[in-house]
Amino acid sequence: MKKLFLATLLLPVALTAQMRELSFYEVRPKKSEIIIDGKLDEKAWQNIPVHSNYYEYWKSNPKPGALDTSFRMLYDANGLYMAVVNYEDNITALRRTIFEYDNGSIWQDDCGEFFFDPVADGIGYTKFTINANGAFADMRRQDLAVYLNDWSGTGTVVKASVGKNAWYIEAFFPWEDLNGIGKEGSLWQFCHARFSWTKNFRGMASSPGGNYNATDKFGYLYFSDGKTELSPNVIGNLLKTKAAIPWCIPCGNILISYRGTILKTDELDELIAQEKNKMRYYALEIAALEDKSLDAAAAKVLKELNGTEKLSKMILYKTYQSVNNALFDIKWQKLLNNNLR
Repeated sequence: MKKLFLATLLLPVALTAQMRELSFYEVRPKKSEIIIDGKLDEKAWQNIPVHSNYYEYWKSNPKPGALDTSFRMLYDANGLYMAVVNYEDNITALRRTIFEYDNGSIWQDDCGEFFFDPVADGIGYTKFTINANGAFADMRRQDLAVYLNDWSGTGTVVKASVGKNAWYIEAFFPWEDLNGIGKEGSLWQFCHARFSWTKNFRGMASSPGGNYNATDKFGYLYFSDGKTELSPNVIGNLLKTKAAIPWCIPCGNILISYRGTILKTDELDELIAQEKNKMRYYALEIAALEDKSLDAAAAKVLKELNGTEKLSKMILYKTYQSVNNALFDIKWQKLLNNNLR
């Protein structure tokens, strides 16, 4: 009976942890000329949304990515334009051995993998892998069983350049190569995974948990008119049409969440403060209990907060949640131990 009681108390925490964090990327119309040369010096790349939230690669509950990375996109009637900045703390150690097109080993260079899913159903995608030489490989997945590794695009143009503390990608993808046409109001799925080999392997992804085998965790790519303000509520209502519930998405200091009924809006500062207070109460309750066998485990959990002051608000909020879940378990394990004596 006591074990059943403990499991019942743990249930709300488990359900909270299941809410998936989404990523959202705005793509605006191109207003001036872009020369694909890998330099990113055109006026078109200025004053448009820059997407720079990256997470550990291939992790179910990822922390921030190890290296700063950002991308921005534009579109016109011909296709999609992309600029990527890959900051690197050991630029002289860049691995770039591949120069030819469609080499299957290109992912073992410093590179980026770019996944485009125009249907946004988490099933098929077109993938481009681009390294620091500007060499690239492409392929297409039709569904979970059919991989077209020999598929080749016809009009993609890619260039790369290397600077003092970063390397850059500039690319143009015609709509035909992306297997869809992005128009005003279109909502695709997208993910950028970056691989760095300068200090062992360090992988990052633009959406939490996104990778070639977790297409349902790709972010959402929205083709805007470039004029309408995309408020948190506007973004939330767009995602309601595609994303499986339950989900949440940070928009600045606002967290939008949806469980299938109404969009809920919370300030991340308030949510973080609530988690901090909860953590203090759990720590006091754990310390007050007679059984001291788990005090070291509690102290270890609390050490996870060291250095978190520089994290983004969403990552900090998730970190506090994780710590509180662990403290909650320790508290009730202590109570169970006391009752079994």
